[in-house]
Amino acid sequence: MDNSVIQRYLMCLDTEHRPPTMDYLRNLIKLHLRRFPFENLSKFHYYLHQGKTGLDWLPDIETYLDHFVNKGMGGNCYILNVHFGSLLRGLGFQTNFVRATGGNTHLGLMVTVDGQSYYVDVGYGAPLFDPLYLEEQPRFTRFGEEVEISRLLPDNHYMIDRRSNGHSLVTKCIEWKPVGLESFDEVIAHSLRDEDENPFMRRIVATLFRLDAAYSVVNRKLFIKSDRGVESHEYTQKNDWMDMMRTTFGFEHDLVEQALDFLKEREVRLF
Repeated sequence: MDNSVIQRYLMCLDTEHRPPTMDYLRNLIKLHLRRFPFENLSKFHYYLHQGKTGLDWLPDIETYLDHFVNKGMGGNCYILNVHFGSLLRGLGFQTNFVRATGGNTHLGLMVTVDGQSYYVDVGYGAPLFDPLYLEEQPRFTRFGEEVEISRLLPDNHYMIDRRSNGHSLVTKCIEWKPVGLESFDEVIAHSLRDEDENPFMRRIVATLFRLDAAYSVVNRKLFIKSDRGVESHEYTQKNDWMDMMRTTFGFEHDLVEQALDFLKEREVRLF
């Protein structure tokens, strides 16, 4: 990655270039989760304006940063983890892509520091603030969400289970071996299926983390999840909802209107 792009990315994270240490990695993850939203408005945008299949849909890093600065866009796992991985490599971290199966195939990162490999993921909408050493089979609870990782057979497979109030929200199987980006071409195309059976093409979702809570939107509902519990707010007025989307996530007005129009054309009307 060009040094000017590295510096621009770091400016977006409000941090500076430092040696590739574990502490620096942990800080970069936290900053990324608090700045770049996990969301699918960008999924609609790139589907309409860039490509409808596979890697042709994936924005380059300059476009990604431009849209973050000018529109408040982040992305899904393919966008966020691909470009965060590029940043980490540019900063001197040994970084590879890994695959996690179950539902739509997920793209995560394997980052090696001082000879030890860790799972890193800023594209899951989950409170994964730390590099995770999978062999320890970590379990933790943050902002009302329980995360449990367990080893599966064969040994290079791990299950990550996200739970709330004891009920599983989503599980995926992490295949703990490096893979190339080109191997995600078909699964990205699969995730872009413009059909009612593909929920992430028929609703609006977004998650962004703050110091004390996670803010998540599913269509008209805003959920504020903290260690104290969950607040739920449902918006019935479009203008109020649009204002919330801007103040909470930083989404530019036209981006949100485009997403609403995308859904309306597919007979999904939020307002």
